[in-house]
Amino acid sequence: MGFWRRYKHIVYLMLIAGAVFLAALRFSTVITFGSAVFDALIPLVWGVLMAFILQIIVKRFERIYFPTAVDGWKAASRRPVCIVLAIVAILLAIFFVARMAVPQLIASLGIVVKATPQIYHATEQWINTIIAENPDVLRPDIIHSISPNSVVTYISDLGAEGGKYVMHTMSSAVEMVFNFVVGLIFAIYILLDQERLRSQAKRIGKAYCSEKTTDRIGYVWQVTSQTFSSFFIGQFLDALILGIMVGIGLWLFGLSYALTIGCVVGLTALIPLLGAYLGGAIGIIMLLAVSPMQAALFVVILVVMQQIEGNVIYPRIVGGSVGLPGIWVFAAITIGGTLYGVPGILFSVPLAGTLYKLFMEDIGRRLERKI
Repeated sequence: MGFWRRYKHIVYLMLIAGAVFLAALRFSTVITFGSAVFDALIPLVWGVLMAFILQIIVKRFERIYFPTAVDGWKAASRRPVCIVLAIVAILLAIFFVARMAVPQLIASLGIVVKATPQIYHATEQWINTIIAENPDVLRPDIIHSISPNSVVTYISDLGAEGGKYVMHTMSSAVEMVFNFVVGLIFAIYILLDQERLRSQAKRIGKAYCSEKTTDRIGYVWQVTSQTFSSFFIGQFLDALILGIMVGIGLWLFGLSYALTIGCVVGLTALIPLLGAYLGGAIGIIMLLAVSPMQAALFVVILVVMQQIEGNVIYPRIVGGSVGLPGIWVFAAITIGGTLYGVPGILFSVPLAGTLYKLFMEDIGRRLERKI
């Protein structure tokens, strides 16, 4: 025992060095294995994040559904019923907005598609005018470069690439649905057993870590929970206010689809920074089918409302809750969106806010010790 106590640190270092050396020799295998493990954990990660969001709504319902009951069927059914109510509330909100926006959006796209032949003839006339004014375009070398064979080859290659893109998109959609379903099931299990999971986590921490480390882990979890909760509540309120403002603005100016576009902008504004532009693009398509002038006026109204929302409302509601400077919000959204698309954009801001708070607190403690 004395030998082991004296040299155990050296043995640990030798084992770590050996593991690092073997990993360096089989680096590609380690990367492949790590990537497979990471892909397998993605649904569970999404489940934890969905549990964060659902927990915000579940707590609100628990304050209404027999909040004073401590035993009996009322207390036993509180958590399952509130989870179901939270999921139903989210689905109803999405269905309500989709029921209003999707039919009108499809109708607007249909009008745009019907106008395509006119656009084609106008483009053809414009090309003929350019050719008539620039006869050098008809030189043999230029005509040869756009010969029928080259056009057919280009279209064939474009079709093959388009087929690959469609297959990749379908595969990604199936994978996304699978990850969502598995993540939702995992989130429900987390919410149902959160007290037991919290107790088990405390016992594991006390068994394998020091009291200081256990308290630190608990504090990190508390900051993470508060940041995510504050962010999603603030983001929801901000999106709701922006949607109402846009809807009222369109109604005051007598534009078409005022209520629908307001709901669409409010729903897409749940996505930080980029969501309002997505809703604006949908609104422009819908109004272009009615009148280009209405679409242009909508752009002006949306820009004005976004300036008010971005400079007055958002900093008070969301900015203070996350405490993340604008430059880091933009960086987090860029990285999250590049890695995981819309879900990455949605969750990257509160995650970055959590890391930013913990990092700044650690800097403050270190500076105090130096003084």
